[in-house]
Amino acid sequence: MREGVSLIGGKICDRSGANHGRSPSNATGVLTFKLPEFRCGEMRMLKRGMNTEKDHQVKIPKFVHDRITEIADCVVGDTQWAVTRRCVLRRFLAHIWLGDGVSGAHNEDDEREARNDELWTICTARDIRERYSSLLSECEISYQGEFFKSSLVDFLPTMHDIECRKGKASKDPKKRKSSEWRFTPHQPASDFGKLNLVDLESGEAIKFRDLLKSNGKAPKHFIDLEKRQIELKQREGKFLAGVVRGRMHISFVKALRNRGADAYYRAGIRSLNQLYNARIEGQYVTYDHHYRLTFGGRYYDQAFQNLPNELKAKFRSELLNYDIEACNLACLNYLFNKYDVDYQVSASIYKDIMKHTGLPRKECKQMVHTTTFRVGRVTLGVNDGLGEEVYKWCGKRRKKALKILRWWDNYVSPLRAALEELLNRVHDMHRKNCKSPRNYHRYANEVGMVLDISSEKYLRERMYHQQYAQNKALIAHFIFGVEQAYIREVVKVNPGRVCMLDHDGVVALKELTLPNWLGFKLKIKD
Repeated sequence: MREGVSLIGGKICDRSGANHGRSPSNATGVLTFKLPEFRCGEMRMLKRGMNTEKDHQVKIPKFVHDRITEIADCVVGDTQWAVTRRCVLRRFLAHIWLGDGVSGAHNEDDEREARNDELWTICTARDIRERYSSLLSECEISYQGEFFKSSLVDFLPTMHDIECRKGKASKDPKKRKSSEWRFTPHQPASDFGKLNLVDLESGEAIKFRDLLKSNGKAPKHFIDLEKRQIELKQREGKFLAGVVRGRMHISFVKALRNRGADAYYRAGIRSLNQLYNARIEGQYVTYDHHYRLTFGGRYYDQAFQNLPNELKAKFRSELLNYDIEACNLACLNYLFNKYDVDYQVSASIYKDIMKHTGLPRKECKQMVHTTTFRVGRVTLGVNDGLGEEVYKWCGKRRKKALKILRWWDNYVSPLRAALEELLNRVHDMHRKNCKSPRNYHRYANEVGMVLDISSEKYLRERMYHQQYAQNKALIAHFIFGVEQAYIREVVKVNPGRVCMLDHDGVVALKELTLPNWLGFKLKIKD
């Protein structure tokens, strides 16, 4: 079913309520919902063969459903327009309750504040126009004994449990802000200790086994590559076929039952809605994956990879969690060797930073990663970027933060020079091996994924800033390429053992045989 379309009386009705009089072959009268992979109305993308997620009935906690129903009943009328508007409103509220958060915790001290912030969901004005356009037009509303006309977009933020932070349009990407919504229905004390999930449309209670059955078959993996890369797409399909069915330990469900309705709880509910073709096998729920190809060759799975670390540990309980040790450094050293750059990042770099700054290892790793993806550049200020992070880590002591940044800028200068030389070598080798000047702007990484540096996202008014944006993207593109080439080799030499991918690591059923890659080591992580 197309998103934004409801079935009423066996006929298709769009958001405007217009009845097109077409009777679908499988008219069930049930509202379907998904977090969209494409914008409604962009049907030309479907004609180009774009793969999208399969719609399915969404399950949410009963207290959320009750509040959504209460809000939807504020829309007055029994006309086609009113019925459609209530359907769209229910879907919108479910989306902003289930949607991904917009920020995360920087350290343990501000974790509570960040968890509250994660309850916000990005939903721009364009998203509302294209997916929930019925919310924009005026309608009759009955609320607290008063009758009035208003658009739902204006009416919803007046309620005590719905908030909206309006975005800001700007030509400058740094000044641009997306609109964010937060829906925080009250969870009654009687709901603690149980999931109590219901179907979004019908409100019928659903048991855990029935939930697994109702998710249906997994959509095809979303591998969005150009037509000229058909061989790469087939190769990627074979790689994903080597990843066996996923495993979710039953302790994950028990952990969800004992949580309040915070951001972690919502992430867990999202995961339950993404368990396709699932069945219970002993202490595990096995399911089919739905992977989406992202930047550089990484794959993303909403059932597992959208979870915070605390719930991930429950999800993969009693399985082997492998992680590439010092992945960023290993990938950099691989690239330095490949392009004959006379430099190697020492494995002791984290210890050196910890010794000089007194910061924990996690923050030291973030300093290295951020500087690497900024082509070795360090801004000596505390207003944004890495400087702002260091300022927070230092307890907002400006002098201490600036002292660390000055030391770090001097310490990292050899790495900066090596990264600049690496980029020069990459550009030279690319132009030398390129079959046609028309492809000079297309760079393929270690797994064959292509980055087009002439894309609009890297365009800047000044050539210096544009070159910097392109170089940052190239560094990340090539690092992720090496990382994913190693992951693919791991899956290849361990058929039937890897059950889940996790960016720079894998989750395995049994102990893995490790490929012989210089500088790379897969380590079992607790």
